[in-house]
Amino acid sequence: MNVIDKFLVMLVLLPEGFFRQMGVDTKQLKAILTTKIMMGNRIPSSFRGFKAAKPGKTSQMQGVRNMIISVFLGMMFLFSFFIGADYITKLSFFFSFYIFFLASVLIADFTTVLIDVRDNAIILPKPVNDSTFVVSRLLYIIVFVTKIVIPLTLVSFAFIFYTEGFWAFLVLFLLVILATLLTIFLINAVYILVLKITTPQRFKNIISYFQIVFAVTVYASYQVVPRLISKSSISSFSLKDSTWAMLTPPYWFAGAWQYLHSFTGELKLLTCLLLALVVPFLSIYVVVKYFAPSFNQKLAMVGSTGDESTATNTLKQPETKIKSDKYAKFFSLLITKAGPERMGFLHTWKMTARSRDFKMKVYPSLGYLLVYAVLIFFKNPDEGGKVSLPDPNSFIYIFVIYLCNFILITALMQLSFSDKYKAAWIYYITPIEKPGALILGAVKSIIVKFYFPVAALIIGLAYWFVGINALPNFILGVCNQMLIVFAIAFITFNNLPFSVLASQKVKGSGFIRGLASMIIPFSVGAVHYAISDYWPIVFLLIVLSCIAIWMAMDSIKNKDWSRIRVSEEN
Repeated sequence: MNVIDKFLVMLVLLPEGFFRQMGVDTKQLKAILTTKIMMGNRIPSSFRGFKAAKPGKTSQMQGVRNMIISVFLGMMFLFSFFIGADYITKLSFFFSFYIFFLASVLIADFTTVLIDVRDNAIILPKPVNDSTFVVSRLLYIIVFVTKIVIPLTLVSFAFIFYTEGFWAFLVLFLLVILATLLTIFLINAVYILVLKITTPQRFKNIISYFQIVFAVTVYASYQVVPRLISKSSISSFSLKDSTWAMLTPPYWFAGAWQYLHSFTGELKLLTCLLLALVVPFLSIYVVVKYFAPSFNQKLAMVGSTGDESTATNTLKQPETKIKSDKYAKFFSLLITKAGPERMGFLHTWKMTARSRDFKMKVYPSLGYLLVYAVLIFFKNPDEGGKVSLPDPNSFIYIFVIYLCNFILITALMQLSFSDKYKAAWIYYITPIEKPGALILGAVKSIIVKFYFPVAALIIGLAYWFVGINALPNFILGVCNQMLIVFAIAFITFNNLPFSVLASQKVKGSGFIRGLASMIIPFSVGAVHYAISDYWPIVFLLIVLSCIAIWMAMDSIKNKDWSRIRVSEEN
C-alpha cells in the first residue's frame, strides 16, 4: 500500500475500543481491510464510468483523473454558497447536494463493493464473525470514498477558509466527515432493509433502475433547476426559521456549523449540533449490531442464480410480463415473417427487458429525451414562468421528431453486446442460410419497442396542439428515421444480436458511429424543414422513403454468413 492508504487505514482503525464493544475482532479487521485495499488498488476505479486500464498498466493515472474529476464536480457545490441570506440556508443546500451526490455515487458506482458476494466465499468460511465482516466492508468503502470526498470538497473548503477563516473551515471539515459517515451507513442500512423485505433478484433490479433514475435526475437538475429559480428569489430565500427543515440531516449539519462558528446559545442550534454528533455514530451501531446477522444470508442469495421466489415465479408470472409477451407476439406476427426473422424479433424483445447492462446503456436516453422536451416548451421564470408552445411553422416540431433518433441509435449500438455473449453459440448450430434475417428481426424489435411509442406520442401531441396539417410532415419524419436506422444497420451491423463481449468494442468506433448517426438525421431534418411547406413534395417523399425502407430491409435480410463477423470468444 502507498502512504495515503496506510494513513487512511490508521485513521479508520483509531476507534478500536468502540469496535470491540460491538463484537469486532480488531486484529482480523485490520488484516481483512489491508488485504482488500491492496487487491482494490490493482483494479482501476469505476468512478464516473471510466474505462478499465489496459493489461500491464497501473491504475495510478486513473486515480489522478478521478481526483481531477472530483475537483471539477466540487466546483458546482459553490452554487450553494450563493443561495439564501444566511449561512444556515447556504450550508443546508451544500450538505443536501453533498449527501445526495455521495449517496448516489455509492449506489451507482460502488454497488459491486457494497454487495460483493466474493467475500462470502473467501472470508466467511474462516472464523470471522458477522460484526467483523460488516465493519471491514464499511471501512473499506470509507477508505475509497475518502479519496473522492477530499477532492470533491476541496474547493468548498478553500472558499470557506478564504471568506470565514480557519476555524470555520475546521468546523466544516469535521461536519463533512460526520455527513460522510451518516451517508455511508444509511445507504448500507437501506440495502440491508431492502434485502430483508424483497428477493435478491428484485434487489438487483431495484439497483439498476435507481442507477438509471440517478443518471436522468443529475442531467435534468443541471438543465431544469436553474430555469425554475428566478434570480431575484435566490438571495432572499431563507431556511433559518423553517420548522420542517429542522427534520432533515442537512439542516442539522448547517445548524451545527453555525453554533460552533458563532457559539450562540440558541437551543435550536444546540439541538442541531447534538443530532449531527450522535446520529452518525448511532447509525453505525444499529447497522452493525442489529442488521449484520441476517445480511450475510441474504447477500449469499444475490450471487446465486436463483432465489427463494423462483418456484413461485415459475407457477405465476407477473401480469406486466404476460402483457409484454402478448405485445411482442402481436407485433412479431404483424411485421415479421416466420422463421429466423421472428426469432430475432422475440429474442431481442426479451433480452432488452432482461439485460441490466443493456438497460443501463439505453434506458437513460429515454429520460434525456423527456428533459429535452421540457426544455423546449419551458420558459424562464424571469420571463413570466409560463409554458408556451412554439409557432406551428417552427422548426422545433420537426427537430423533435428527428431528436428521437438518439434513442434508436443508442439501442442499435448496444444490440451486439452482452455479458452473456457465450450463449450466442445457438446461432451457429441452427440451419440458418441467411443470418441477416435474425438481424432484421432484431432491428425491427428495437424500432417497435423504443421508437414507435415515442413517435406515436409525438404525433398525437402534434395533432392535438397544431392540428391535422402537422401529420404529413411528422409521418415523413418517422419514415425518414426508420430509413436511416435500417441504412445504418445494413452498413455497420455485422454481428449477430448479443453475441459480442462489450470489452471487444473497438476504441473510438462507438464515438465516430454515434457522431455520424447524429449528424445524418439532423442534416436530413434540415432538408425536410426546407420543403415542409410544399405538400406534394412531402407526399412524394413519403412514398419514396417507404420504398427505400423496403429495399434496405431486403438488403439486411439477404446478408449471408460471409458478411457476419464472428466473435473470437465464441
